[in-house]
Amino acid sequence: MNTFSALLDTLNSATPARRPEVEQTILDTFQRRKAVLALDMSGFTLTVRREGILSYLCQVRRMHRLSEPIVLAHHGMVVKNEADNLLAVFDSPEQAVLAALAMVAAAAQPQPSGVVAIAFSVGIDCGDILLIDQVDCFGDAVNLAYKLGEDIARPGEVLVTQRMRDQLRDDGSWQLQEMTVSVSGLELVAYAVSRGTTDGSPAV
Repeated sequence: MNTFSALLDTLNSATPARRPEVEQTILDTFQRRKAVLALDMSGFTLTVRREGILSYLCQVRRMHRLSEPIVLAHHGMVVKNEADNLLAVFDSPEQAVLAALAMVAAAAQPQPSGVVAIAFSVGIDCGDILLIDQVDCFGDAVNLAYKLGEDIARPGEVLVTQRMRDQLRDDGSWQLQEMTVSVSGLELVAYAVSRGTTDGSPAV
C-alpha cells in the first residue's frame, strides 16, 4: 500500500507532461482483470440495536469463518473484511459465482437453538481494477459489486452485472433472472443467480 500511495503522491505532483508516464506505471504495477465479489450481511443495524455489540461481532466472526474458506476453495483471494462486508477477487467469473452461491447456501443452513441466523447478500462484477493484494482494490467493477451486494440484493440473493452475464459460460450450473436496478441514479440491467443442474434443468 505504501508503494501505491507513493505513486499517487507522485501523480498528484507530476507536471502535465509527466502524468501519462506515472499513470502508466500505476496501471502496469497494479491493474488486473478480475471478477469482484462483495458480500454484505443483512439486517445488521437492527441486530446491533436488539442483540448488542457482542452478538454483532460474533456474527461477523461467523461470516469470516464461513466465507473465507469458500473463497479459497474456489481459487479466489480475500482482499479485505470491513465490518459486516467481505471483498474478494477471482480470476474466473464462474468461480466467483459458484463461491457466492456456496456462501449463501452455507449461511442458510439450520442453526442450533439459540444461535442467531445470518444471511448474506452478494454482488459481483468484473473488469479491470487496481488491486493491492490483501489490502484493497479500486475501480468501476468494485463500486458496482458493492452497490449490488449492499444496497440492492435481498438477503440470500446473488446479483451479477451485465458484464458478468456476458462472461459466464452457460453450462447449466446456474439460472439467471434479468431485472432492472437503479445504481447511483443509473438504470442498469442485473441478473439474480440461482443454482441449476449440469443438464440445464432447474435445481430442485
